[in-house]
Amino acid sequence: MTLKTMNSELKKVLERVKNAQSQLQVLIKDKTWVDEARKYAERQGQEAKKLIDTDVAKLKAFLEKEKKELEKLQAQIPGEVQKLKKFVSSQKKELSSLLQVVKGKAKSKATEAKTKATEAKAKAATMAKSKATEVRAKATEAKAKATTAAKTVTKKVTAKTAKKKPAGSSAATSSTTAG
Repeated sequence: MTLKTMNSELKKVLERVKNAQSQLQVLIKDKTWVDEARKYAERQGQEAKKLIDTDVAKLKAFLEKEKKELEKLQAQIPGEVQKLKKFVSSQKKELSSLLQVVKGKAKSKATEAKTKATEAKAKAATMAKSKATEVRAKATEAKAKATTAAKTVTKKVTAKTAKKKPAGSSAATSSTTAG
């Protein structure tokens, strides 16, 4: 690059800078662009405010509607609680009565079982006593028969030994053999 071309390029750049500077000074002094920017910002702000206001209005309407629903539910809660209390109370009473019935039946079954056990025990004792009495009677009868038989045998032996008495020593032998 030559010096002349560089100078010409430099002059062009300087002219552009001077033009830009002069335009900037005109804009700064003019201040109409600031007013335009302010008006534009105000318009944008108003539009944003309108959008927000409609959204806020919708949100308020929704919240009011929900508040009314909640108030209705809150008003219903005490009634529902009362209904639930009554239901639980009636169920409690019913279960108590059922429990009493079951206890009564269990008690009567236990009493019945005790009675049957006592009756069975008494019956077994009675049967044992009657068997014991029967066995004693048979034993007594057997003893009487044995005693009668022994007496009969003794009489026979005595009678036989009395007939054989003259022999003397054989009588002692036969009584030992018979006994």
